[in-house]
This record gives sequence, structure tokens and C-alpha cells, in this order.
Amino acid sequence: MKSSTLLYIFLISLLVISCKKEVSKSSEKKTEKRPNIIFLMDDQHRFDALGMINKQVITPTLDSLAKDGVFYGQAVCQAPMCVPSRNSMMLGLYPNQSGVYRNSDGIKDEDVPVKTMAEYFKEAGYETAGFGKTHWGKHRTNTRGFETRYTSEIKEEGGITMLEMNPEAKKKYDDEIADMGPGEENNLGYLGFTSKLEEDEHRDGWVTKQAINYIKKRKDKRPLFLYLSYMKPHAGHNVPKGYEDFYDADTIKYAMQPNWTEDNSPHSKGVNRRDMYKEYWSKASKKDWQLMTMRYYANVTWIDDMMGRTLAALKEKGLLENTLIVYTSDHGEMLGERFYKFNKYNLYDASVRIPMLLAGTALPKDLKRNSIDNLSAENTDLLPTLLDFAEIKQDKPLLGESLLSNKRNEATFAALHEREGEAAFMWRTENYKLILVLNRKANATNYTEKDIITGEFFNLKEDPKEWNNLYNSDEIKELQNSYKKELLAHLEKQGLLVQ
Repeated sequence: MKSSTLLYIFLISLLVISCKKEVSKSSEKKTEKRPNIIFLMDDQHRFDALGMINKQVITPTLDSLAKDGVFYGQAVCQAPMCVPSRNSMMLGLYPNQSGVYRNSDGIKDEDVPVKTMAEYFKEAGYETAGFGKTHWGKHRTNTRGFETRYTSEIKEEGGITMLEMNPEAKKKYDDEIADMGPGEENNLGYLGFTSKLEEDEHRDGWVTKQAINYIKKRKDKRPLFLYLSYMKPHAGHNVPKGYEDFYDADTIKYAMQPNWTEDNSPHSKGVNRRDMYKEYWSKASKKDWQLMTMRYYANVTWIDDMMGRTLAALKEKGLLENTLIVYTSDHGEMLGERFYKFNKYNLYDASVRIPMLLAGTALPKDLKRNSIDNLSAENTDLLPTLLDFAEIKQDKPLLGESLLSNKRNEATFAALHEREGEAAFMWRTENYKLILVLNRKANATNYTEKDIITGEFFNLKEDPKEWNNLYNSDEIKELQNSYKKELLAHLEKQGLLVQ
């Protein structure tokens, strides 16, 4: 490992150690002031792209937060794509409750069915500041509760965009990624290259700069709800100079492929730009696979570094002394697994599982630090958790569970509405996963058991890559029926099932 990497990790460790010293001080101090809440998020971050899980990856900030907090080892998103996932997170609703099923959907401001996360905290007396991606969908929105708002891409009424503030930098970025295709996700977007731009000419670098400037200048005495959300490590993999130097591409392990001649994915076959990816990556060299995977990890390291610098600015300002830190991602990334699948749009673990943690000096005493919680954890749980933590009453009852409780369910739920005429629902525990594919109704409700078309069932302990579909096999029939009953009961709880 290079000396610069060691220095980098050493500096992050110093930050976390100093924060730990403040834990004991702050826990001894009784204060009537509500704790600050720092909500960190990135985009398309695999559950296992963390140094604490995968030694190939360098993430000292997130690893240190996990050591000082609780890591939710079985966490999942509710829909493996940006718009429905982020709506679920910010509203505390499942896609079938919000009506946001796909990236082409959205909700008009006047039709939002519940308070947003930022609105809850603003109304409770918090100063609300939001930096980076939220991606509400196809409709132009206001800031939905954020008093201070900076976005790099999508304009929100009352907010400031990178294009408005730094049009030359935005143009440089757009020019650099012009050949990477929609969402920067074509094959060049995945293979990537070393960026020629300065960090703050990247969207995430610009957002970080605005967040740190805001923190340094902040004078408000109200408790702070700060939301910082990144667009990477989502492709494209145009990594700023220096971060690839932390890795040796020749040692990088990349996706293994099953011994199939065609895609074996009943609930997601044909989606996810399949033909484009398979044609290219089935013929790509080992070197290209290693570079693609390495650059994804380098993007992860870059985001981790910017999170660390933001936390350092908060600490210097005294804003970590009584604070809960949340970290999550909106969904995972396939990185070529399972017969050349890339990005998301399926319910397999690399796509639907996410890294999630709670940390900070205000972490409740009954949560054990440096622990892994393997009960259910979903992005829909985050809003109920934060409201529970801040003692804010729910405006309307939410189905999510507080992550502060150890009496949660063992199973997690996710939904996919990407294939025309179908809806796929997942019921997952640490050991097994059931996916049911149903005929999709026009209003995506009023399902019955008769609507089941097919399914998938995996033994995750013996088959973590999910290559061996056991659905309807004699060996798991009783267990499959048990999971099916639980999944259908969960659909009924959402108002989707007609018995």
C-alpha cells in the first residue's frame, strides 16, 4: 500500500478517535437541545464495497463510523432504482404506497401524500440544509422542506444548481462524460478513465465544496438536520486524479460468471440494457474487467474521502458533539455479476442490498457500538427511526420499523415494476430469499394469490451468488410456502392484496 494511502487512513482515524473521546463527554452532559442529525448517502453503492467487508476496498471514513456505531448487515432498498428508492426513503413509504414505481414516475408537490423527511425536521424546529441528489422524479419540485438547498443537476424551486452557480465547471463535466451514454452507464461509462478535471468541477466535488462552505459559515443556533447525497459511485467511472493510485488494478478480483448460455433471471430477464452489456463484457479482457471494477472502488474511496472531510468540518465547528450520523445508499450495483448484469433493476443481492449504519455521539446508549445488527433493515425504516430518535410524532402511521428497536422483523421486502405487465416482490432473510412474479394490475393493487406467475427461491448461505433457483423444488416446498404466506401478508399490510 502506498504511503499516501497510509497517511489518508491515519488522518481519518484521528478524526474518529477524537470523535470517540467526545462520546463520553457528551453522554455525561444532559442537554435539552435536540441532537443534530447528519444524513449521508451515495448512489449505487454495493453492500460489500466497504473495507470492513471487502479488503480490496479502501473506505476508512465509513469503516470508522461502523466501528463507532451499528452496521445493519442485512439492509435493503425498497426498489432497486433511483427515483422510487429515494421517494421511499424520504417519505417512509413503499413504492406501492407512494405510487412511484419506476424512474419515469414522480409526485407533484401538491400530491405528496405525507410529510417529507426535511419537512418533519423543519417543523420540529431544526435548521434543514440539503446538498446533492434527491431525484424526486419527472416533476419539477420545490425543496420539500430544505431551507438551504444545493443540487448539482436537477433544479428545485428555491434551491441553487451547479449550472447556475458554476456554469463553466458544469459544462466541462458534461463534455467529459458526453460519450458515456444515458446515465453515464454505457460500456465506456463502466470501463471509465482518469478524469482530467479538478475535483470541484465534478458534480459531487462541487456539492461537497458547497456543504463545507455552508458548515464553516453557519451561525444558526437551531439543531441541524444536514443531508449530503452523492451521485457516485454510480457510473461513469471518470475518477478524479489520485484515487486510482490507492489501488493495484492487477490484483483486483472481479465478477465470476455462472456456466449459463443465456440469462436465467425469471423476474428481470431482458431489462437492464442486457444486450449491450453482454455483447461487450462477454468478450472484454481480464484487464478491462479489473480496470472497471477498480475504478468503481476508486469512486467509492473518493466519496468516502469527501464524507470524511465534511465530518471534519462539522467537528471543527462543534457540530458533532451531540449528533446522530446516518449513512445509506439508494441501491446496489451488479458490476457484471450473474451473466453480465450491470447497474440494478433486479432483486438479486448485489442490486437490492445496501450498506447502512448509525453512528455519532448521540447514538442511544442501548445500541452497542462496533456491532452488526442482522435483523431487518430497510430504507423505509430510516424516517421512522429518525422521528423516534428526535421524539417527533408521525403525521400519518408509517409501516417502517425503528432501527433503534431490537424487536424488529427478521425479513426484508423490496419490489420491482420494471418488466411490462409484471410486478416482482422479494421477501428476504439472512438465510433465504423468495421472489414472486405476479401479473401486474393496472393500478398495481388488488392482487390475489392467483396472480402469481412464477418465482425464485435461493438458499443464500449455500448459494450467495444466487445461481441455483430452488423455486417449487421438493426440498424447500414447506419453507417456500412459509415465506410466501409472510410475503403475501406484507402485501396485504400495504393494501395490495385481496383475499
